[in-house]
Amino acid sequence: MLIEERMKINKVFNILVFIFCIITSFFTYADNIDNDFFNNLEPRHHVNKNFSNERINDLNKNELNYDDIEDLIHLYNPDILSNWNSWENNKSAQDIQDEYNDAAMALFDSAASQDSELQEGMLNAQAIAMQIQADKNASDSYTNFLSNYLTEMQLVLSTKILDLNYQKSSFELLNANEALNEAKRSEEKANNSLLYGNGTQIELLNAKKAVVDAKSNLVLATSSQKTYKSKLLLNCGKEISEEIYITPIDFNVDIDINNINLEVDYKTALQNSIQYEIYRRKIENAQTDEVKNEFKILYDAAPKKIYNDLENKYRNIIDTLDSIHNKSISLELAKDNNLKASNEYKNGNISNKDYMTSKYKYNVANNDLVSAKYDLKIAIENYLYALKGYSDC
Repeated sequence: MLIEERMKINKVFNILVFIFCIITSFFTYADNIDNDFFNNLEPRHHVNKNFSNERINDLNKNELNYDDIEDLIHLYNPDILSNWNSWENNKSAQDIQDEYNDAAMALFDSAASQDSELQEGMLNAQAIAMQIQADKNASDSYTNFLSNYLTEMQLVLSTKILDLNYQKSSFELLNANEALNEAKRSEEKANNSLLYGNGTQIELLNAKKAVVDAKSNLVLATSSQKTYKSKLLLNCGKEISEEIYITPIDFNVDIDINNINLEVDYKTALQNSIQYEIYRRKIENAQTDEVKNEFKILYDAAPKKIYNDLENKYRNIIDTLDSIHNKSISLELAKDNNLKASNEYKNGNISNKDYMTSKYKYNVANNDLVSAKYDLKIAIENYLYALKGYSDC
């Protein structure tokens, strides 16, 4: 009922076109997730994805599109490339465990040939540790594939969020510039008031401090934007260059927030959870009760963690919708006040500085609302990736 009431209220504002668009598409996609999730994860097809020359040329342009991030990371991210280059197909858990055991036996042999008891003891300890590690690392090729695949998909998500934060930072930068201009106007006003005997020295000092703070915030906002872009480009295997254009996000998709069903989505998230499947296979592959029990503890705890994670991500969506609703109200008020101030200024009833202050508040309210849209997109991406099974647990 609370959600329905919120939606009825929000419909008053144009922002709801955006909200309805995003959520319907999102949950339509979630409903279509294949029940045979792991059966569709074919290692060779993923590791050796085929890209046409046309597609590769498109990815290598001096621009970065949000929808291209997954392909860019798969093709060009150095860490992901290293993971797939070192991944070996068609190896059983026993094959991999034998490699560790062989290394352990080599250490035992080396220890036996040592003249020093201290050296012998150290090598024997390393060999025993290697044997224990052999069991913990007993992973067949498919389990190792799942681990690498999860790492890749988590990097895709974090990189998409970098893109969203980079674009959001543009509006935060606009607000920082607006705040600096307003602070300068306030300083000039305080200075004039002091000259004409209507102000105090303390008011002027406070106004000067506000200018210094606004300049500092502008520097921080500029630095944050550069950091987001640098990390985004590096993750996608591109050179850090001002010439690369980050294309805007398209929010025009359909959604219906009332389709969110945590119980249904939890089952999907659990069924798709890659980390949960890795734990299960680790238990199967382990040869000692000690290691089996270690992974069983993680396996048994995973469902609750997955549910809590999904619930938190859902609540984040709701909180962000509340924020959009509140910022929509603030924008409507700022818009009305700015219109009144404009008329008052034209009629000579208020000064230009007072009118500019009203315009400043309207611009900030508008930028705050746009920033909240990016927050909603981030919240939905996080929820979607949990449904796809890419969360840790």
